[in-house]
Amino acid sequence: MKIDKRNPAHWLSLAGFWLQAALGTALRPLLRSSNGTIVLYGHKLNGNLLALYRHMRANPSVGLRPVYLSMDLDYLRELRAQGVDCCWACGPACAALLARAEALVSDHGLHSLGSWRGEYQRLDMKFFDVWHGMSTMEYRPEDVSDRHRYDEIWVASELYQLVYTTRFGFDEGKVVMTGHARADRLIARTEDRDILRRQYGLPVDRRLILFAPTWKQQSRARSIYPFGCGKAEFLEGICRVALDHGASVVMRSHLNSSDAVAVEVEGLYLLPASRYADTEAILEMCDILVCDWSTIAFDWLLLNRPAIFLEVEPPYPLGAFLGDEFRYGEIVDAFPQLLQSLGRILGDPAEYWGRYGPRHQAAKDKFYGTMADGRATERCVNRLIEWIRA
Repeated sequence: MKIDKRNPAHWLSLAGFWLQAALGTALRPLLRSSNGTIVLYGHKLNGNLLALYRHMRANPSVGLRPVYLSMDLDYLRELRAQGVDCCWACGPACAALLARAEALVSDHGLHSLGSWRGEYQRLDMKFFDVWHGMSTMEYRPEDVSDRHRYDEIWVASELYQLVYTTRFGFDEGKVVMTGHARADRLIARTEDRDILRRQYGLPVDRRLILFAPTWKQQSRARSIYPFGCGKAEFLEGICRVALDHGASVVMRSHLNSSDAVAVEVEGLYLLPASRYADTEAILEMCDILVCDWSTIAFDWLLLNRPAIFLEVEPPYPLGAFLGDEFRYGEIVDAFPQLLQSLGRILGDPAEYWGRYGPRHQAAKDKFYGTMADGRATERCVNRLIEWIRA
């Protein structure tokens, strides 16, 4: 659940979660047992959390029971209809769950539970972080101070281990290279793209261009549509190029962006993150990425497909700390150049790879190192087992 501080209902949810977390600490001495319950907490059950959930459910022999925890009751109803084991953070079942759980894995902080984390750790619950985005954003030490108090941080590679220890001041022993669990799915490539596309209502006989802009963040005047273009002008332009080459466009707005597009454009399909949480499925279905500073580019890197980067100012208040070597595809700084680049890639993909293939490989090697081997989820689960059975 993404918290909107202007929404009174969200404040009530935070208060309800706080009360349940408090009650859980009182119950834990009575209910705590070695039962293998692992709480997964995040805005959505997607990415690394989804990979961990699926692995534990598919491998009952590991002896772990994953439960997804959220304050969003409507979303939980959707998940329960799909057979997901989940719990409402504002209801009494939450206190019982936290009282019994052996560990908690989060990908975007703890919200109200953060006030009680120290007490739960004293009562022998372990806390692990699998940060949801592999961001290029520069942080201040206070921005990541909360994660210093986790038992362990699981990161994508040696590069990010160095980022955490040298830039953010984390103890080396606390930052563990596991790889990102969600990446395993993109590496394995076992899903049928046609089946996925039919499930999402996308054409199976066309190449798909994925437009995935990041959100405004602190740049309130920033538009997710680049180069001074209006919404209609931008979307109609890229869709026109796509249709000229027998392709279509998928727009995936960030969880923090409005879902509303309110323009009818031929060849455009909308899959906002707020309603379509499974990012890896969307990446698998698409053929060309257009993005600005979205961290989705690092996941896309594993698919070995063309990428176009929009040369716009990063929305981060302190700027970006990774260099242009991680903008591994074509970089465009004007709308006509973007349209020309799209047309060129759609018309002659081999020409793109002749120019940018080595940059793709170099970026992948530097970012993932040896961790892009399809075994990240297994490593994360093994870390859980080692901690709770120690």
